[in-house]
Amino acid sequence: MATDDRQVSCEEVQPLVREATRGRLDDATRERVYRHLASCRACQGLAEQERELDRLLEERLPRYAAPLSLKRRLQERLPPVVAAPPRRRRAAVRWGAPIVLAVFACAVVALGLRRPRDGEPLVAEAVADHLRVVYREHPVDIESGGPHQVRPWFTGRLDFALPTVFAGNEEFKLEGGAVGYYLDRQAAMLVYKRQLHTASLFVFRADGLSFPKTDHSVGHAPASVRRVRGFSVVVWRDGELGYALVSDLNTAELVRLGADIAGAS
Repeated sequence: MATDDRQVSCEEVQPLVREATRGRLDDATRERVYRHLASCRACQGLAEQERELDRLLEERLPRYAAPLSLKRRLQERLPPVVAAPPRRRRAAVRWGAPIVLAVFACAVVALGLRRPRDGEPLVAEAVADHLRVVYREHPVDIESGGPHQVRPWFTGRLDFALPTVFAGNEEFKLEGGAVGYYLDRQAAMLVYKRQLHTASLFVFRADGLSFPKTDHSVGHAPASVRRVRGFSVVVWRDGELGYALVSDLNTAELVRLGADIAGAS
């Protein structure tokens, strides 16, 4: 198979590091990312940060039942069954099968037994991505000089058109933004501050996603509001785009920010 020898820059690689380590990229793109990492100390440091964040997130976030595709991959990784001699066949059946089942069961249990409700993966992803923002020393790639500077920066960097960006107000200050991924797709990430509290907004294509049941509204849009492990999460859909807003602010404050964001778009 032909390989793509095109050199990629740090700006291209950094948004893809997390997706490469999670197996979400095609083979050619992943190979280019790893080839760049092999010679770039700055991006190697980012990859180490991602691994450490994954470890922290595994400790803090809820887990869900493994999908059937993952279970099949786990089965494929188990050692092949070797036929035992006739006199030992009964013993192999008695001891070998339970061991194989136990290994498989432990792998599935490690990923969690609780069946996720519709929309829960969107909420969990929002919290996970927000923690990445909080833990990073420099979470934004474009610092805010106002919405007229932030929004144009995203042009050509996303596979969708970003709507009008909420400029902030006396209560919530727009810090800046960056390009990232939300689940399996590109996302615009915007960071707002209220005193010492950080709020992360993720804007992404909504097609193919199951959104949680709505129980509030932000501006003109029905929304779902959740409180997950000390974080408030507001998720809503507006046309072809989805929005996820996360912070350690209380729910009323975050809904208020959500209404300002929805009103601007």
